[in-house]
Amino acid sequence: MLSGELHPFVLHFAVALLLMAPLFDVLGLLLRREALLLAGRWNTLFGTAAAVLALLTGLGAEASLGPHSDAGEALLHLHRALGFVLMAVWIPIAGWRAASRLPLPSRARTLYLAAAISGAAILTVETVLGGTMVYQNGVGLSPSARAEPMLRPKPPAR
Repeated sequence: MLSGELHPFVLHFAVALLLMAPLFDVLGLLLRREALLLAGRWNTLFGTAAAVLALLTGLGAEASLGPHSDAGEALLHLHRALGFVLMAVWIPIAGWRAASRLPLPSRARTLYLAAAISGAAILTVETVLGGTMVYQNGVGLSPSARAEPMLRPKPPAR
């Protein structure tokens, strides 16, 4: 139960940090600002750590889910699979970044940036998918939160 409550909290850190990391890197290169490159480095490292925690809390949350629709189940499987794909992309990127003594790795910089931007794109898809799963299909919501909204009766005409 605690994982279900922690997952939305933790994942927002991962999303924010990992979407900003490649942006800081690109801006740092274009503007020749080492501070932006360092911001990209730390966003990558802390964002990847938050993403690992988000994956773990997500798996815990999945284990405690109540009943949901077939469409929600299909989205849940895709969401989980994309979570593992994200780890396969971001963990090596973070390792590369941590191993480099430079603010941004100079060898294969283009490959590095392509991987980071691809990771950010996959993360965006994963985020939209998670929102769709929860807010349109009710996965992870309590039964009262999943109930259809009641329409208010129209006030009598005057």
